[in-house]
Amino acid sequence: MGGMFDPVHNGHLNIALSSLKNLQLDELHLLPCGTPVHRESKLAESKHRLAMLELAISAYTELKIDDRECKTLEPSYTRNSLLAIRRERPDCRLFFIMGQDAFNSLNNWYNWKELFSLAHIVVAARPGIVPEFAQELQAEYQSRSVASISELKKFDHGKILTSYFEAMDISSSRIRKCIANNESISELVPQAVEKYLRAHNLYKGENSF
Repeated sequence: MGGMFDPVHNGHLNIALSSLKNLQLDELHLLPCGTPVHRESKLAESKHRLAMLELAISAYTELKIDDRECKTLEPSYTRNSLLAIRRERPDCRLFFIMGQDAFNSLNNWYNWKELFSLAHIVVAARPGIVPEFAQELQAEYQSRSVASISELKKFDHGKILTSYFEAMDISSSRIRKCIANNESISELVPQAVEKYLRAHNLYKGENSF
């Protein structure tokens, strides 16, 4: 499951835990982006985002952190990460989980069509975000989309499933804005994460959102 996790929040955990259950996964790895290519730079350093992830998932043994993208200054390309994971674990069936907003611009990603040869794509529907594709992505979506998990698992890779479990209307940008405005975030992030970001004075600047 990719993302900036800047910061990690309860919505991320909801998607991760729901995906574990609904997709019947053995484990789920959170893959924080190191050096983003398709959006503005990360606001918290990688060490802080990784530390908050560790705190957020500490109670869930099936959730892991894959920090490979944070260990290098090279641009973070999902294709390269999935290719490396595929080589490390050739016998595993991979599901790459991403939000609807990210999927809508998938055709702008590096070697994006190659992703389908490496994994299935699971799109997590988000409140207020509608499917809106460029024509070339629409063609891929129509040819690869499946309607159920059972249908998805008939194939080793290359299919797209949109997951409609109850997603929380929470975003990292909303949390950063709340912090900058000295508003409560106690219902948006795990308690340990809130303590960490308060202790390290994260997202207090005027450009935090």
